[in-house]
Order: sequence, then structure tokens, then C-alpha cells
Amino acid sequence: MLYRKWGSSGDEVVSFTSSIDSDKEIIEEVKLTMKAHVIELYLNKIISKEIAGKIISAINDFKEIPSGYEDVHEALEDYIIKKVGEEGGWIGLGRSRNDHVATALRLKAREELLSILDEIIKLREVLLNKAEQSLDVIFPAFTHLQPAQPTTFGHYLSYIEEELYSAWEIIFSNLKLVNRSPLGSGAIVGSTVNINREREAEMLGFDDIITNTISASSSRIDLISSVSGMVILSLILSRIAEDMVIFSSMKLVKLPDNQVSTSSLMPQKRNPVTMEIMRAKAGELIGFFTSLSSIYKGLPSGYDLDMQEMNKYYWYSFDYVKNSLSVMKSLFENIEVLPSALDNSMLATDEAESISLQGIPYRKAYFEVSSKVMKGTFTPSINFKESINLKKTEGSPNPEILKNDIKKAKDRIEENKMRLNEFKTKISNKISQLKAIENDLQEGL
Repeated sequence: MLYRKWGSSGDEVVSFTSSIDSDKEIIEEVKLTMKAHVIELYLNKIISKEIAGKIISAINDFKEIPSGYEDVHEALEDYIIKKVGEEGGWIGLGRSRNDHVATALRLKAREELLSILDEIIKLREVLLNKAEQSLDVIFPAFTHLQPAQPTTFGHYLSYIEEELYSAWEIIFSNLKLVNRSPLGSGAIVGSTVNINREREAEMLGFDDIITNTISASSSRIDLISSVSGMVILSLILSRIAEDMVIFSSMKLVKLPDNQVSTSSLMPQKRNPVTMEIMRAKAGELIGFFTSLSSIYKGLPSGYDLDMQEMNKYYWYSFDYVKNSLSVMKSLFENIEVLPSALDNSMLATDEAESISLQGIPYRKAYFEVSSKVMKGTFTPSINFKESINLKKTEGSPNPEILKNDIKKAKDRIEENKMRLNEFKTKISNKISQLKAIENDLQEGL
């Protein structure tokens, strides 16, 4: 223990409130945050180059959190003081665990969101490439889980990609909000030390600072919003997982061998277990979001230790989504559409429209065709392929229309890639400034 000078390390307050387990996820981000703080003290001429260099070296040597500490911040500071000596205690000036943990959480979330945005793009590319190969692969479309009208598998895949595009934009907007720096805001009202918060933000690759020090040190709303983005993405993936369970059971598709398991008793079974687990994980993600909301909603403004209990749910959410994206990408790379006989009644709408376009009000034509379907005397005048080719609506499965829609979607992906790469490059260029100062401070040590 460093801060608490009464009692013992065996007190309940130590074991019950320690965040060491979840802090393991942010060790590197905590170290990077501390480096920015030390460099700021040096640039402000508060500490010498030699002291700054020694502290930076100690930060680099810190690898794990020993037991007996409240959190990673206390463990790191104690390590620095033991390694550097009393001069290591300068790091406490103008700094609080409140603004440092808020910064580290945002740095970690930023990396996770960048990775997830990359993975969404990869899945979208797989879907569109498969859609191009499936422009003429006839496939049933359903409403109320009843056969509705004929479409193509390429049209179905294009639908999934567009849903994921919406999720990508939501998560990218979350990323922009997360990429703002709380560092330098102290415990709640800043400090008498003239900390240049904009310079600290620049060194850590942030786009801006969170201006108000109360918000900077104690808000978690941007992180909660990021988890809401994960929930939205998981809702999309869960619906598709449900489709795969149903479609494979209907023998419309064959799921890849690496996605199915079998029964301990029934040797013929190909159970869609990855999709079942994906549905379950979407439910868990909703639970994580509910936990975050339930903890956060009743907290008074300013930092409260309840917030540390929220941290694990951020990492669980990001991990669940990354795993689900990887599984879904693998599935669609290797899925097979099986030959299937569609019910001719799925052409009833085309027949009614054809009659109506000859001058008969649609409702009259509708009831005429409906009567034949109910009596079992309906015989369509066109086949499934003709039905699809006759579609004139933008966004429909007509192969010529769908080709153009896929091209637009691919252009959209390229634009998303460009924005993401520009974002990454900006971060990298800014952090390189910190690295250059760090290297200079360590020369000759």
C-alpha cells in the first residue's frame, strides 16, 4: 500500500475494493498516460531532464501489478518511487488517479474500437465478394418466417452488408467521442500546476480535450455509448445467426464444417453451435450494457469508486464482438447454398401485379390470385428467375440493379477505409512526438 497509511493490507477494504484484476487490461495505457504526465512536468520545467529520464525508465520497467495494492496506479507510483527514489514522488504533482484512469480507459477503448472497425470492414468485404458470386443464386425471402417472394443469395448478403455499414458509422462516431483527453483535469477541479492539457492530449494522439474538469475526470458516457455501439452490432449479428440456424435446418444452406458440431447420440447431426453461442453472447452484451447503465445512473457527479466496477464490462463487450465478427467472417467465406424447391405460390405477388398492370385495380387482381392459391389451382405465368429479373426497384435482387448496388457498397467501404486510415495515421503521428521526447530523455542514462 502507498496511499493508505493506517490498518493493514489484510483489511477488507483492500481486498473488497481492489481493481487489480480488471486493471491488468490497461497496464500499457496507464504507463503511456504516466509518460505524458512526466513529460509535461519536464516541459514545464518542474522536473529536470535527468529525473524525467529516470522516471520514464522506471515506467518502462513496470510489467505487472503485485498483490496488496488498490489499483494499477498505486502500484506504478510505488514502483517508480522504489526504483528512482524520493524524486519519483514528483509524479504526484498535478495528477490524480481520477484523470489518469479516465485517460487510460479512453486509450484502451480507442484501440479496441479501431480494431473492431477494421474487422467490420473485413466482414463486409467478404459479404460483397460472395454477393457478386451469388447474383443468380435463387433464394427464398421470408416475412413472418413464411416464404414470401423469391430473391437471390447475393441480395440477402447485400442486406447484411448494409446493416453492418450502419453499425460501422455508429461505432466510428463513438470513436470520435472517445478520442478526447481527460488528462490534466486532476481529481475534479484541475490543479494549481500549469498543466498544458492540449499538449498532453496531442502527445497521446487525442483529437481534443474534454474541457470541463468535472466531466473529464468523472464522465463515462462516451465509453457507455461505445458499448451501446457494440450492442447494436451484436443485435445485427444475432439476427443473422438466427437466420443461419433456421436456413441450415431448412436445408437451404450448408454451414462450414468448422462452424458445426454433432450429437453424442445422433451421428447424423450438424448442429449450428457457433450461431447458437453468438445469439447467447448478444444477450450477454445487452446484460453488460444494462449493468453499466444501472451502476452509472445513480452516481452523484464527480468520481465514485463504483465506476471501477464498470471497467470489466467494456472489455467483455469488445472481446465478445471481436470474436463474433471473426466467426461470422469465417462462416460466410465457406457457406454453401443448397439446391431447394421453392413453392410456386411465392410468385403470387408477381402474378397479381402483372394482372393489375393490364388495367385491373390491384386489389381485385390480388383477390383473384389469392382465391386460386387457396383452392390449389394457382399456376404462375413466370418462373423464379424471370420474377427476379423483372424487378425494377432500386435495391431489388434484379442482377443488373444488384451489381450496381454492390459497386456502390464497395465504394462506401473504400471511403470508410480511407477515413479509418487517416484517423490511425493522425494518432500515430501525434504519439511519435511523445516517443521522440521519451528517447531524448533516456539518452545517456
